[in-house]
Amino acid sequence: MLRVSSQSEGFDANLNAVTLDDVDSGILHSSLLRQLTEATIEMRWDDVASLRSEVSNAIGSQSTVDALAVASGFNGITRVADATGIPIDSYEDDLGREIRSSIGINEFHYSAKSSRYDPVQP
Repeated sequence: MLRVSSQSEGFDANLNAVTLDDVDSGILHSSLLRQLTEATIEMRWDDVASLRSEVSNAIGSQSTVDALAVASGFNGITRVADATGIPIDSYEDDLGREIRSSIGINEFHYSAKSSRYDPVQP
């Protein structure tokens, strides 16, 4: 979706930025959004509070709320889709396979993600 939405806006997003911290995605304020997203996922609430103001100044209040909502819900949304067995459409499967391969997303596993982000873990 990022690839298609960026192309509709007239540029190609560098999808490697999804998995590589030092790669610029080409999205305006992407570094700041990455910091906010990571602080949210890692539950660093003091950082979220300070970054929220900075992000809001850069992209506006509503866009900041939208970014936080996506960052907060993404893991849950993915798991719900997986748990319900939502099939990937054939046209999305080919595109998805190419994207997953090019950015290395297949290297991520739920067990690793759970141990990193599960607040119940010691």
